[in-house]
Amino acid sequence: MNYSDFSFWWILILFSVPFFTVRYLAQSANLWRGIFDSIGLLALSFLLFFHASRSSFVIFVAELIFNYLMVQWMLRSQGWKAKIIATILIVINVSILAYFKYLIFFVEDVIGLFINVPENWQELSPIPVKNRIPPGVSFYTFQMVAFVVDSLNARKKKPISFIDYLNFVAFFPQIVAGPIERRKDLFPQIESFRFKFKVENFETGLRWITLGLFMKFVLADNIAPYINLEIADNAWTVWFFALLFTLRIYFDFAGYSFVAIGIASFLGVKLTVNFLAPYTSQSINEFWRRWHITLSTWFRDYVFLPLMGSNKKWAAFYLFLTFTLSGFWHGAAWNFIIWGAYHGALLLVLRYLGRPFYGLVGSYFPRPQIVSWFLTFASVTLGCLFFMETNSRRLLTKLITLITPDAYSWENLQAVFGSYSINETSALLLVLALSLFVLIMEHLAVWQGKFEYDLLLSRWLSPILLALTILLAANTPSEFIYFEF
Repeated sequence: MNYSDFSFWWILILFSVPFFTVRYLAQSANLWRGIFDSIGLLALSFLLFFHASRSSFVIFVAELIFNYLMVQWMLRSQGWKAKIIATILIVINVSILAYFKYLIFFVEDVIGLFINVPENWQELSPIPVKNRIPPGVSFYTFQMVAFVVDSLNARKKKPISFIDYLNFVAFFPQIVAGPIERRKDLFPQIESFRFKFKVENFETGLRWITLGLFMKFVLADNIAPYINLEIADNAWTVWFFALLFTLRIYFDFAGYSFVAIGIASFLGVKLTVNFLAPYTSQSINEFWRRWHITLSTWFRDYVFLPLMGSNKKWAAFYLFLTFTLSGFWHGAAWNFIIWGAYHGALLLVLRYLGRPFYGLVGSYFPRPQIVSWFLTFASVTLGCLFFMETNSRRLLTKLITLITPDAYSWENLQAVFGSYSINETSALLLVLALSLFVLIMEHLAVWQGKFEYDLLLSRWLSPILLALTILLAANTPSEFIYFEF
């Protein structure tokens, strides 16, 4: 759900006031039953999804019902029959995702490489072509697929409640952009769900929401207007905008995830923390243990390990393939595939050369971990260039610029800030200073062996972040980046 949209909060209030009034009165008359809480949660989730996209709502509900019936059938079946049902269900779910997300790319960018595709092919197509991806389809499809696999492999196969399954998939704080929850983590909470309004839940939730809103509205949204994709012949500018995008995408996506955690906490539900201060990482391997954790572990458990099986000799190849597919999941464009392959290649370089390189650096530098951190952050920043640039021709131009010595001239360096007014430069420096403060707080927490966001969620800092959000929030909020995926 779009937390930056005022209507989201307005619907939340309009639903909650009458619902909890009725709930209170019914409880007083001893007429309220626990199942009514689950039904109320489902009604709220459906209402918010319907508001987000009416055209996608029917498709979403149809998918939910179909998946539930198939999972129930699978749970009643045994052996090979259950596996066939699971396989069919997974293929159908992935096919629906592919239809909405990859059909245009497949026809225009893949088939178009070999034959001339007519410009009006969408009008001639026997099936309707959708130019807009239903909200959350990438995330809830993966969550449903994981549920099928986990249910198939469960030792005790017991029937699941229809309402509980719908709530598990449609849980509104996380349906649009994750975290992608597993059955063992979220489903037991949904099965026993009751509205539990406790002071500690509110306090915890409010701190997460404050941090998330600060990251999104103050940092990500104030950085976004400074990123200009058009300039491709100035190496300093290419690096600078890639750096800004590296900061923006983290604050944008982590901000969303933290607000989701906070809202779920209000409801008494604990969601998985999807980020763990990824820019403190000292290796690419560590970075992927801290970045978009639920997606990384999803690909590890449901793609990499099944592909590799017992054939560990080909582990490197399957690792590269998995990360390339992970890049393709992010978007139907070549730049996302390159981005995934780039990170897969970095992991292979680390796998085979990391230890001797670290030993070599350690012989020259007293603190080799600082060098490792810098190289990791620079590699991630370069990767963000692939992620942010959807124009393949311009991306190639920028890559050539980065390896051209003349593109690093003094004049080009002066041009980085020369295009901004004094007010724009001052505002940018302020946002960068606040971004640096957040990153330093994360580093301090990691160095002290604390939870990564322990300092940022502290009682003394949360009110300050809330005040800064009120004072410095961007006038025009930008869309959450991961809504496009």
